[in-house]
Amino acid sequence: MSIIRFFINRLWVLFFAVGFTISSSYAFAQPLHSVMLSLPAHSEEALSWCGPATGQMIMAGYPSGSCSVLQEDVWTAIQSYKTETVWDTDPAGLKGALKNLCPPTGTWSIHPETDAQALMYSVAFWMTKNNYPAAGLLNTVSHNSYTAHEEHWVAIKGIITSADPTTNPTVNLEFLWFNDPAVPLGDPALERFVTGSTWYSEFQPVSKAGSSYLGKYVAIIEPPEIKGLAIAPTEVLTGKIIKPDFALKLADRWIEKFKLHELKSYGILKKAKALAPLLVNEKHGGYYIVPYSIKGQLAEAAVIVNAYTGNFQEVGAFKSVKYMSRQEAVQIATTHLQKREISPQPESLSDKIRTELIYPQGERVVSRYFPIWKVTINNKVIGVGHQGKVYTKIPSQEFSIPLPGRTPAGITWDGKQLWSIDGKTKKLQKIDSLSGAVTRSLDLDLSRPKGLAFDGVSIWVIDEATKKIHSFDPENGRLKKTIKMEVPAEKGFQSVEGLTWDGKYLWTAYFAGFSSSLNQIDPQNGRIVRSIFADCNPRGISSDGEYLWSICFNGKNLPAKIDKRKIQDNEHEMLRSRKFIADIEGTEPTGLAYDGRYLWYTDRHLKRSFRVFPEKSE
Repeated sequence: MSIIRFFINRLWVLFFAVGFTISSSYAFAQPLHSVMLSLPAHSEEALSWCGPATGQMIMAGYPSGSCSVLQEDVWTAIQSYKTETVWDTDPAGLKGALKNLCPPTGTWSIHPETDAQALMYSVAFWMTKNNYPAAGLLNTVSHNSYTAHEEHWVAIKGIITSADPTTNPTVNLEFLWFNDPAVPLGDPALERFVTGSTWYSEFQPVSKAGSSYLGKYVAIIEPPEIKGLAIAPTEVLTGKIIKPDFALKLADRWIEKFKLHELKSYGILKKAKALAPLLVNEKHGGYYIVPYSIKGQLAEAAVIVNAYTGNFQEVGAFKSVKYMSRQEAVQIATTHLQKREISPQPESLSDKIRTELIYPQGERVVSRYFPIWKVTINNKVIGVGHQGKVYTKIPSQEFSIPLPGRTPAGITWDGKQLWSIDGKTKKLQKIDSLSGAVTRSLDLDLSRPKGLAFDGVSIWVIDEATKKIHSFDPENGRLKKTIKMEVPAEKGFQSVEGLTWDGKYLWTAYFAGFSSSLNQIDPQNGRIVRSIFADCNPRGISSDGEYLWSICFNGKNLPAKIDKRKIQDNEHEMLRSRKFIADIEGTEPTGLAYDGRYLWYTDRHLKRSFRVFPEKSE
């Protein structure tokens, strides 16, 4: 095994030493640093055994000599060393099993970090220094369709950075290679080779209530001592779609440039033929799946590329599967509707069918490699999975996180994380935007808090009962300032429905029936600078200084909408600039925040915050 590891490492070092010539985010001027290890691909042998499967793979792949350990024995060891009952496999249990079932030369250490980049730097550093694999906790959400099991361990066996992390305190995380055991029982672990951006898009902190690791990213690696960052480029998530044939050419090019076919897991790429690319999530977060086959139309591997830039995102290998065509998906959806006796008339069918491949961000029910067809026939929507499974309700396409508390009353963004305010408990809480984990909680002395805004230093919140606007220190909850909330006399007032900051002024959203208004507020004295009609029942407001977004609530039986206005000195022009940009899924929306890329709205009924990509182009 050491010979194989040596060969793989030398291959990557030699390859990256020659540099790249393609103009893209992966066109490196300097050689890259890599650690590539060989691990067997074991799947979990029970629906809650991703932790034992990860430990089994790591121990079998020790560079100093493999250990043959039964997954059942790893599970038993984990339970004996486990310290937190809210887990199936907690970090202490997996660490104990790794350390005692098959001890390496050194010792294993649990490394929790609130900063994902700092943690991945430690992974890169110690994998480089000791040539050992690492156990990574990808997230704590359910997987494998087993909702009772909310943790997802993977075995990290390869990491590629822009420079040697043992001599550089900051490196780019270019690629990660890992075995994911959470596949259908009996199948080998899915071996994924992904970009750093793709890894960070899925890597989440612990969201288990009651855990000492709550709000932290976790890995089990060799003793972490050196601090640093492993950063990755931001992925382009919208733009003009590249042509399918160009996506195919680029996939072939990435295979050659990154020598993917030299890795044992993807050896079929040496002689496989590319099949027709599949475009997924065209409007936002789009990507092409380029399948590869050596058996006609049966795909055994696929390369995923960004649909707007053509950049490589990941490569995966899996057991043979035939990707479903659009025609097959339409036929399955039509047959399902006919059985329910709501099929459209045949003569109008061709004009009223819309199809698209989607990878739902809101619910982890499908794989990126196997998205579902969303088929709309005469306004009836049916989802069709790649194996023919029919979804009568399309899985949520909006990513969301749970909110703490019982009555969400406002949300804002502080530049790094979200904050929410609860109307019942009066708690102001900082929450991780990938998991919903609470990382800070402050008790505020307010009667009826509504709306949140962050001005770069302080968090502002309205007390609807006293009609005052307060600013607080987000570090300790200390009251810094209070101003009176002015109400436009000619427009009336029934309730506060939002608060935001535009870089200079506060804005409030007031509900007053047909006279509902959006009001620009002087933060020094609370006076209204100007007031414009909301033209609907507002349920949240947010701004980036250039645009003003608000939620337009249309009652529980109609979808609420997000609109936007361009902030202008001329109020008439500002009103005319109004544009509806999205329907939203929630039934009781309240609160809106902008994080620099996405809008977030909260839902009072579902007690969740949903993420929406706003179209900002005029």
